[in-house]
Amino acid sequence: MSAQGSSPSLDGVVLALDVDGVLLDPAGAGPGGWQQVVGERFGVDPGPLRRVFFARQWPDVVVGRTAVEPALGRALDELGWTMTVEELLGCWFEADFTLDLDVLDAVRGWADDGARLVLVTNQEHRRARYLQERLGALIPLGGMAYSAGLGRLKEDPAFYALASARLGLGDGAVVLVDDAPGNVEAARRHGWAAVPFTKDGDWRAAIAAALSRAASMRPR
Repeated sequence: MSAQGSSPSLDGVVLALDVDGVLLDPAGAGPGGWQQVVGERFGVDPGPLRRVFFARQWPDVVVGRTAVEPALGRALDELGWTMTVEELLGCWFEADFTLDLDVLDAVRGWADDGARLVLVTNQEHRRARYLQERLGALIPLGGMAYSAGLGRLKEDPAFYALASARLGLGDGAVVLVDDAPGNVEAARRHGWAAVPFTKDGDWRAAIAAALSRAASMRPR
């Protein structure tokens, strides 16, 4: 029996999962998040990284127009930080990989009931590969679509047609779980079912209900 009890079969249903804020807990790295961890490990003030890297260069990096390594290298040079790009990326990715174990447990249960699990997320190439490898060792992933790979952010409705093609979804029933309202709205405009994720309410029941509705709409 799955973690969801006597749930109906979810064969043919795709559960599309956001990563940051859903599978990963943004508060898990503690106050200040991964940037504070970087500051403590390397003895730097992480604050200016937002201005030098994220404000200026991240918009191009996250949609794949610029690779993260040279962009981050330029930021390190400007900041005068002495760690290497690889050292910073390694610290960033590891510190930010803070699993929400309750969500992970529920997701495994829905997979046991037959749902195909895919990741749908805003990421640059390096962290996307890292997340696919790490999360793929924990849950049975059936694919990943991400912003740098598609050249679009998730708040752009065009992202979802590209993601559907990349994942081979066809006309299958898809339920997106995402903590960003703009992404939820964009997915719905494309025709996906989408559940706004928050830990404040009964998120398990909300997702389970959406999956059950999707299962009931499968072609017979």
